[in-house]
Amino acid sequence: MAGSEAKAPKAGMSDWERRIDDYGRLALRVRTAEMLGLPARVCGMRSCRRKRSCGFAFIATRLPVCSTMLTEEQRKAHDELLDFAGRVYEAAHSGHFGNLYRLLLQNPPEYHRSVIEIVRHALPSGHSGHGGLDAIRRIEAQRLVGTI
Repeated sequence: MAGSEAKAPKAGMSDWERRIDDYGRLALRVRTAEMLGLPARVCGMRSCRRKRSCGFAFIATRLPVCSTMLTEEQRKAHDELLDFAGRVYEAAHSGHFGNLYRLLLQNPPEYHRSVIEIVRHALPSGHSGHGGLDAIRRIEAQRLVGTI
């Protein structure tokens, strides 16, 4: 590759984290922490506890302060939710709605509805990925009506 330099993968990052931008990584981490109620429950920052939302993240790691205060067991649950949200965000953000539908409609985890909310709030306002997430909600609603 003449004239271009390939970026080396960042150590400790998952595949989806390497493929999305800094905004997406930070937004997903903050929204995941908020979905789990971390700012109100464990954050050391008083303003985050009072607002019940993340207001502070470490610059170098893009981790919300509250997510660094988890026990090992809590960290595993947090990371599982964040990893799935990251894969859904990547599919929604890139417009690969086939991948998005496979993730959320074919054997999704129990917490997939929470992930939809995390991703909706992490995507930029007006992004086309919102349409894909809305379509999944409609498909799920039709499935529920069909089973009653």
